[in-house]
Amino acid sequence: MTDDSARHVVVAGVGGTAEPAAAPGRILVVNAGSSSLKLRVLGPADEITTTLDLDQWDGRPDHRELGQFLCELSGVDAVGHRVVHGGSRFGGATLIDDEVTAAIADLSDLAPLHQPRALAAIDAARAVLHRPSRNPPPGP
Repeated sequence: MTDDSARHVVVAGVGGTAEPAAAPGRILVVNAGSSSLKLRVLGPADEITTTLDLDQWDGRPDHRELGQFLCELSGVDAVGHRVVHGGSRFGGATLIDDEVTAAIADLSDLAPLHQPRALAAIDAARAVLHRPSRNPPPGP
C-alpha cells in the first residue's frame, strides 16, 4: 500500500477492539491533546521508528512543524487517531470518512478542548497523505 492509499482509523472512547483484516506495515499513531500533539510511526514489529512531540500545539492543521513531519513520512499504510470522545456511536476502531468526522464534530460539546484538536490532526494527516479533507474545496 502506498502513501496515497493510507487508511485512517479513529479510536474513540474506551473499550472495544477491532481486528484489522491484514496488519499494515507502518502505522502513524496520532494523539491530539488539548494543548499538545504526539505522533509515532510504528513499524511492522510494533517498534517506534519516528516520533514528533509538539508540547504547545496551537491546534492548527497547517502547523509548520506538523506539516514538515508529515511531508517527510513515506510508506505509511494506515493512520490511527486517538479521539477522546466517541459518544455512544464510537466505542472502538472505525474507518474515518466524512460522516465520521461530522459525527466527531457533533460530539465537541462532550470534549470541547480535545475534539476540535483531534479533527485538526485528522485534517492534517489526510491532506498530506493524499486523502480527502473533511471540507474539500468546491469543484470547478
